[in-house]
Amino acid sequence: MSKTLFLSYPLNDKAFGYGNGDRFKLTQVRDMCCGDTSNNSVFQMPTHYGTHIDFPYHFSSEGKKSSAYKASDFIYKNVACVEINAGKVDNYLIQNKDLNTNNLDRNVELLFVKTGFCNKRYTNDYWEYGFGFHPEVAAFLKSNFPNLKAIAFDLISLNSYQNREIGREAHKQFLIEQDVLIVEEVDLTNVFETTVFEEVIVAPLLLDGADGAPVTIIAKVR
Repeated sequence: MSKTLFLSYPLNDKAFGYGNGDRFKLTQVRDMCCGDTSNNSVFQMPTHYGTHIDFPYHFSSEGKKSSAYKASDFIYKNVACVEINAGKVDNYLIQNKDLNTNNLDRNVELLFVKTGFCNKRYTNDYWEYGFGFHPEVAAFLKSNFPNLKAIAFDLISLNSYQNREIGREAHKQFLIEQDVLIVEEVDLTNVFETTVFEEVIVAPLLLDGADGAPVTIIAKVR
């Protein structure tokens, strides 16, 4: 039997921004309780906050922006999840050795990486001591999965706050060198290596010419 899950977090001001930076802000500007004819709100947020996608323009002035992608680019049929052993991650960096991809289908288009940090989302450890990815991982995954279009994970960023310079290079390796989109801060609480995916949609807010955008992720699983 199939079921459908949200794998993105609702937007609110409770979650940390990268580096404990700016958060989502919702302001009510019309209120029926105060005599207005309707309730209306405005919101303000960084493009890289909550569950969001990074486009190549994020780390290259020549890179593709949001408007370069078609709707079909965000629908994935061949999806898998790999879980890592957090206790074996060295220096806050996920490396090739931490990713057991041997039993996965080579046709994977979207790869979820579950670290367990989804369970720490509302603690300081989430933003201050979360893992990042070593730049070597981009080429490693692309060589194992030639059809890989996107990687998604339960960390606040591909860039560990402890290794920011390395994290910037890792972004470039994924986005520019390997043409793999990055989806950060995904809710993988109910996703495991054993999860069987039928289809996943990663739907970005349709911002024109953007370097990143919040996304709603809907997964159909068995």
